[in-house]
Amino acid sequence: MNRISVLLADDDLVFLRLTSSLLSNAGYDVTCVSTMEDCQRYLEGSQFDIMMLDMCFPALQDGFGILSEIHEQHPDLPVLMISGSGHIPDAVAAIKNGAMDFIEKPLDINHLLLKLKRISEAFRLSSQMQELRITAIGMRGSSAPMHKLFEEIVKASQYDCPVLISGETGVGKELAAHAVHRLSKYGSKSLTCINCASVPKDLFEAELFGFERGAFTGADKAKKGYFEFANNNSFFMDEISQLPMEVQAKLLRVISEGEIQKLGGKVSKINTRIISASNQDLEILSNNGGFRKDLLYRLNTMHIVIPPLRQRIEDIPMLADYFTSEFCSRNYIPPKTLTTAAKAWLCEQKWEGNVRQLKNIVERGVINAKNDHIAVVDFTTGKDTGFKQAKSGSLRSVLSSFEKAYIEHSLMENDYNVRKTAEMLCMDKSNLFKKISSLGIVLRDK
Repeated sequence: MNRISVLLADDDLVFLRLTSSLLSNAGYDVTCVSTMEDCQRYLEGSQFDIMMLDMCFPALQDGFGILSEIHEQHPDLPVLMISGSGHIPDAVAAIKNGAMDFIEKPLDINHLLLKLKRISEAFRLSSQMQELRITAIGMRGSSAPMHKLFEEIVKASQYDCPVLISGETGVGKELAAHAVHRLSKYGSKSLTCINCASVPKDLFEAELFGFERGAFTGADKAKKGYFEFANNNSFFMDEISQLPMEVQAKLLRVISEGEIQKLGGKVSKINTRIISASNQDLEILSNNGGFRKDLLYRLNTMHIVIPPLRQRIEDIPMLADYFTSEFCSRNYIPPKTLTTAAKAWLCEQKWEGNVRQLKNIVERGVINAKNDHIAVVDFTTGKDTGFKQAKSGSLRSVLSSFEKAYIEHSLMENDYNVRKTAEMLCMDKSNLFKKISSLGIVLRDK
């Protein structure tokens, strides 16, 4: 079992030595720092399970600014504040600024060990839950935009209110909708879905709300609509911008009143959580009269915007590896790997079709590869490659872009542990730090 790592920050060297010895004997892996410079250096280069920070640390005299900064940059790092006798109000203020708990000096070792155990257990469970949630989301990416997206999906799943998902074609709006549903209280049920672009205009009402027998010519028997099937469940309406104006008014009633009316039938109550998606900007569409403003305001109680692939280039190598492995496994093909040049080439494309297009191109590469290595030529075989290449850059810029993406991918595989990543890349740790700095790579918490 791995020892719990603790970063102990205090300018009292005697306190550091004694506390470090006690914690080490109790089975903790302790790193001591006595200056803010050392504290920041260790936080940037190493991973810790818990941080113990002295209330009287010099850098905290600015109104807990450094504590707030630590909490912002390392949100998953629990901070236990150490306060002197009589500093309880300050300790309470510290918790408001991001600390998880506090303990008074002189320390009672049994009390300290109990607090550390509770903190580590709480964050272990929290990390496990977050990992389960990310697995349930089913989308891949380690970039900052994707981390933000994952947080928004998890947040949206916790509330029973409408969610609007926006993004270009191929970014994964349907995946996001399924993720919101799976993580919600309705997750044990199948998600009810409709693509509004595939329903003929004159059939919308019958499809959505259903009809009673004899409601119109040919209605020989009653039929349930999508909303009835989605009662006490989530209902995903894809391409909602294609909804006719007259149907939009009825959808507004469903959201605001919780009521539907079958064709030829009576009003009945319904409990449905609507998740909608569009590749068009509904705000612009509503300003031009193509979508009801009042409906838009109801639909976007929570609004999730999925970034295009070109805004998260660092995710491309990981996605390409995943699509390669998945396609080989699904088609019983011996494993194949992408060459370094192939990954660099993928990182340089415009990807107007986003992740869906990347998946298709990678699968084409697997099919065309003559051996177990996929080269650039395997992607471009054939007259129509299905995408436009970005403007050519210098060889230096191409390699730099790939190098950044490759190092970020390697860091992610090693939980952002710089030492392990350096070993995997056969690099000296200090040289890797220089690369991380020069390429503008942001180290994240595990």
